[in-house]
Amino acid sequence: MHTAGHPYPLMTDPEARLIQDSALHILSEMGMEIQSQRLLKVMAEAGLPVNFQTERVWFPIPFMEDFIAQAEKHDWETSQPEVSASAGVYHSLYHDPATDQLVPWSEEKLAFYCALARQMPFVGTASMLGSRIPGTGWLEPLYERYYSWKHGAQEGSSIWLDELCPYLLELYQARASDVQQPVEDIFQGTVYLVPALKLGKHEAYQVAYFRDHNLQVQIGGSMLTMGASAPVTLAGAVTLNLAEQLALRILDWALFGKRQLLINASIAVMDMRTTIRPFGRPEMVMANLMTAQIARKLGAAFSGHAGLTDSKLPSVESGAQKALSAVPTLMAGGNVWVDAGLLGIDEVCSPIQLILDNELLSALTQFTKDYEISADTVGLGTILEAGPGGQYLDQRHTAGHFRQEHWNPAIWSRQMLRSWIDEGSKLDVDKAREIAWEVQNHFQPYEGLSPTLEKELTKIIEKAREAVDESNISS
Repeated sequence: MHTAGHPYPLMTDPEARLIQDSALHILSEMGMEIQSQRLLKVMAEAGLPVNFQTERVWFPIPFMEDFIAQAEKHDWETSQPEVSASAGVYHSLYHDPATDQLVPWSEEKLAFYCALARQMPFVGTASMLGSRIPGTGWLEPLYERYYSWKHGAQEGSSIWLDELCPYLLELYQARASDVQQPVEDIFQGTVYLVPALKLGKHEAYQVAYFRDHNLQVQIGGSMLTMGASAPVTLAGAVTLNLAEQLALRILDWALFGKRQLLINASIAVMDMRTTIRPFGRPEMVMANLMTAQIARKLGAAFSGHAGLTDSKLPSVESGAQKALSAVPTLMAGGNVWVDAGLLGIDEVCSPIQLILDNELLSALTQFTKDYEISADTVGLGTILEAGPGGQYLDQRHTAGHFRQEHWNPAIWSRQMLRSWIDEGSKLDVDKAREIAWEVQNHFQPYEGLSPTLEKELTKIIEKAREAVDESNISS
């Protein structure tokens, strides 16, 4: 028995069917804009109607139904629930655990943050999108790889500029040679649809460029905002997102030969007072649950944006918002991925929050655990032996099972009030801060680059700086 990954029929069958049918009508009647003649030609060769002048491709309903029927399915019945995480570093400030201030990044701070993530057993790694180190400028995607590999993080796979494509390829070729792996096994590049169902000219160029070198660029969805880039209603936003996700699966098939069904969801509201796109609202949770239900019906794998917060510092708000989306998404979707340490809608990275999130992740894994239900775990003989009003502290059954059955916190309180006061009245944030200080004072820098590879990577980056005229960068 495990708790997560079971059907949660939030919608009735007719409601779910309406969303699915409406998504197919969007693809058939409105289609998708792809600002690349080369990619449109590939779509036409795949049998889809294309208008090269308006840069539009349509997905007829029979075509989509046939694709869904033949695509590789996700086995919801046998798949094991999973909790995963990394410590994401985005366009953010660093929450200094010593001063409690939000400050710019430095390479020393980045090295510590990556080391801290590695020491958290339920996080394990950091990841960086772009480069947070000052002075990298428009070369951020190149420095992203350099600093990620140097400090043991995962690259966030940014590309951003057409002009950087040849130099990103060179970096990966150098890295592949150093680790003795094929380039296609280690390459990571991602572009995103910014408006819904529209692949812009630069993103399309980048996909085509690396495809010419037998490398796949992931094409991510547009992270819809209800009331701004998507309908204001849950039903409308989930429908548009489903249409976009299905269109992206067709692109994966036509461009790269993949027939896997995967439906992602990152749907948030627009705050009508401030116009921000908050992460910590209940609507994101409900959109995840609706999308998970449809994914299950289609036999598609599901991933929902969760474990996020709008809070700017570690607080009750941050913990509540992260749990608000993580727990339901895990329960209905069967998996959840959490960006540990992240606060303030991706604008703050906090070592203290990273440690607190590790504790949350540890607790979440209990929902994925297989609990045995058998004559032994029921313990009928033990219950009968204890009798009415009996106790179980001295029973062999207790000694034999409590470590496997019970989760034990590392930071969350496990004391009564008096002993907690006697030991300094420390809150979870206080304990996390002490752990951060301890790691910061004793961590060893990660040596991810050999001197030879580091020299080669910096040479490639400098070549890009000299060769590309910054004033003529594509826009």
